[in-house]
Amino acid sequence: MSRELLMLADALAREKNVDKEVVFEALEQALASATKKRFKDESDVRVSIDRDTGEYESFRRWQVVSEADLESEGYQILLIDAQDKHPDIEIGDYIEEPLENIEFGRIGAQAAKQVILQKIATPSASRSSATSSPARNTWSMAW
Repeated sequence: MSRELLMLADALAREKNVDKEVVFEALEQALASATKKRFKDESDVRVSIDRDTGEYESFRRWQVVSEADLESEGYQILLIDAQDKHPDIEIGDYIEEPLENIEFGRIGAQAAKQVILQKIATPSASRSSATSSPARNTWSMAW
């Protein structure tokens, strides 16, 4: 699967004349969206694709918040609960739980192509990926 993912990214980048990083980001979004559908309740899913090997990992994640800022238990976790497993964690950080990867397949490729088309249709798409803010700290959660 990893080789196919790299070939898909290369082909889409050439076909749409966009930077390969835009394609990888779109693929990650498409995989995350498909993975999210496995959950009945709200969830925040992140997918990370290794740009060299094409291997990818999926994670369910929760943002650490104070009790006053808790809006959705599907997306957030209270600081006091997060500190049970990660004493150094801070508000704004994320806790991640590894998930089983979904099969990408033809439908995933079509979804990725749609995401890419949306990204390149936005004039700021290429600029936003270059100027994105640094990621917050992320903590892994082993179950």
